[in-house]
Amino acid sequence: MLISLNWLKQYVDINESINDLEEALTMIGQEVEAIDEKGKFLDKVYIGQIIEYGKHPESEKLTLLKVDIGHEVVLQIVCGATNHKLGDKVAVATIGAELPGEFKIKKAKVRGIESCGMLCSERELGIGESHEGIIILPEDAPVGEELRKYLSIDDVVFELEITPNRPDCLSHIGIAREISAYYKRKVKYPKVILNTVNEATSDVIGVDILAKEKCRRYSAKIIRNLKISESPKWLQDRLKSIGLNPINNVVDATNFVMMEYNHPLHAFDLNKVSGNKIIVREAKDGEKIITLDNEERTLEAGELVIADGGKALAIAGIMGGKNSSIDEGTTDILLEVAHFDTYSIRKTSKRLGLSSDSSYRFERGVDLEDAEVVLNRVASLIQEIAGGEILYGISEKYHNKYQKREINLDLAKLNKFIGKTLTLEQVGDILTSLSIEIISNNNGILTVTPPSYREDLTRPADLYEEVIRMYGFANIEAKMPIENIKGGEVFKETEIVDGYKRKLVDIGLQEVINYSFIPKDATQKIKMEVNNAIEIMNPISEDMVIMRPTLIYSLLSNVRDNFNRNIFDLNLFEVGRVYLGKEDSKLADEKVKVGIAVAGKKDKELWNVKPESYDFYDLKAYVEGFLEGIGLKKYQVYRSENQSFHPGRAVDIKVGKDLLGTYGEIHPDVADNLDIKKYRVNIAEFDAETLNKYASKKIKYEGIVKYPAVERDLAIVLDKEILVGSMLSEISKISDLIEKVELFDVYEGEKIENTKKSVAINILLRSKKGTLTEEEVTNTINMILETISKKYKGEIRQ
Repeated sequence: MLISLNWLKQYVDINESINDLEEALTMIGQEVEAIDEKGKFLDKVYIGQIIEYGKHPESEKLTLLKVDIGHEVVLQIVCGATNHKLGDKVAVATIGAELPGEFKIKKAKVRGIESCGMLCSERELGIGESHEGIIILPEDAPVGEELRKYLSIDDVVFELEITPNRPDCLSHIGIAREISAYYKRKVKYPKVILNTVNEATSDVIGVDILAKEKCRRYSAKIIRNLKISESPKWLQDRLKSIGLNPINNVVDATNFVMMEYNHPLHAFDLNKVSGNKIIVREAKDGEKIITLDNEERTLEAGELVIADGGKALAIAGIMGGKNSSIDEGTTDILLEVAHFDTYSIRKTSKRLGLSSDSSYRFERGVDLEDAEVVLNRVASLIQEIAGGEILYGISEKYHNKYQKREINLDLAKLNKFIGKTLTLEQVGDILTSLSIEIISNNNGILTVTPPSYREDLTRPADLYEEVIRMYGFANIEAKMPIENIKGGEVFKETEIVDGYKRKLVDIGLQEVINYSFIPKDATQKIKMEVNNAIEIMNPISEDMVIMRPTLIYSLLSNVRDNFNRNIFDLNLFEVGRVYLGKEDSKLADEKVKVGIAVAGKKDKELWNVKPESYDFYDLKAYVEGFLEGIGLKKYQVYRSENQSFHPGRAVDIKVGKDLLGTYGEIHPDVADNLDIKKYRVNIAEFDAETLNKYASKKIKYEGIVKYPAVERDLAIVLDKEILVGSMLSEISKISDLIEKVELFDVYEGEKIENTKKSVAINILLRSKKGTLTEEEVTNTINMILETISKKYKGEIRQ
């Protein structure tokens, strides 16, 4: 946002230096990105008159001129522009002048002819954007006078970074309010003088809002018998100072007031409006309109337009139509001030690729209550510079009217928050200077109402910020808060999460950190049914539309992105939050999840070792290592019905009825949906809270057993549906002599029934008390076989 200092001084007294004003603006939250001191490149630039005109003897495109710059000085200048003639008054940069871009004017020869200066365009002098030709000044411009003095260019323009929550500061009055509050001065609002006729605007034109959700208020005012002409110099200079090109007196007045109040306006040629009603409606699908930039735009159903009885007159809040534009023949105008839905304007602007100063403001929000003030201001200004008769009153529709907000500010909490004691009088003065009305004071609790243009003030914390920035950050001493907090105290959840991360790193996994936002169709792609996903109101991209209800999509995206970059050895984990909506609550149900992804091929570079792909059992080893690391040893394994996973290659881990999580190979359809090719992907996801419920809180250390172990291998025939993991877990519980049970082979083939499989398991037996006897070994193996037979209907393979 560009703010002219000369323009700003119309509304508030400013005597501070440029540096002091820059610091003040930055301290109150309006960061200064750049400062442009207008006219600083106009040293040694004078008004001259062409007294001799001829063609350059060596070039048809160049002219050879004699230019009188006063004081009995005539310069010979070679010029490449085409828009000048004998007698023209021009801007002459003389030898020694320094123009923008560190361009210094020197005596030079152009095609063999000496040139002692330069005739300049607006852009070359840094006073405008026009570069189509050199500046041609009015006939009464005094030869020899400094151009700076003649143009009254002695201004400073601040480029401010206005945050999205402060659209009210996208105007000179908005910044004047801020400065007046900071320096404790009064805002000088423009004086409005309306000379109206007895005819009422509402008798001539009506307003009908059909799209009520997209337009809360539409106000109109009519001026008759005005004259379209060039704007007065002061108005043109104001607009040029902030980079706007003057068009004509009516359009310039609407632009001026927009930059004054931050409320976009539009002027229609009343004689081009059919019927006696303005209609705010949604466009028909395929409806066309030629906008002011002479482009034909095709609209989609639902996009907002301003129309009369037969045609669309403007794309609401973005750009007017050519069919109702102001031109030299215009005598009667209809002025519009409206309040449009920010989301609707932003969506249409982005789809059309059409942005304007108007849309920029409507996308961020404008004051709902200032319509009549703005209309009267622009009508008064137009009457001043274009004449005309202002019809009495306005014609408008205003539904869903503005409701004042009441916010309670506890002075004690404010002082505790900022770490300094401010008096009630100090706080009251600051709030009042910001036009925040104090309704009541109940023992240090103020009830206040913010002005209608401050939609960002909704809660006590917002008022804290207002008080602090106006009181001055520099006035608050840097002191440590005095609180009874134990040093080094760590939140329980943080301690648990950090512990899980350490265990996952210890077993050889690499941590990834992902955004909490995922695409809207992400859950559909991973075949996960979610009815209460939390959708972002204003997502920054299509890839960040909902809060993630699972870590699975994020981890799969990591795998895909790495595969696309030819990185195939992936052992990843993430410990992060997932989010689901709560019934009867605006708050999210947040849970911490632990996710593991194992995919690709094992990175083995030995020439005589064939590369192996990661499979279910590699993930199983990581999962078991993690669970063992957190002291969770007693759990059950069941076949998983989770739709995100491959049927038959995924399991649920439970303790009793509590589901700890699921792990296994991802479903082929899910892999296809995410465009993951070449290698299978294995994923695990656990609920951190449930894990913590059953994880051992104590670390138990055991000495190395000094007695020898005995190994036995068993080949067991089972039904194919039996989960071997569950059987192994059960076997390990049979006797204290069983130290380890491992599966080392699975066979399905010709020598076994089609419904059966043969599993080979290794059993390691050891006693902590002494060397095992043959009887102890035999009895333990018999108990194992009995359990297999009775519980799993298995038998020794013959």
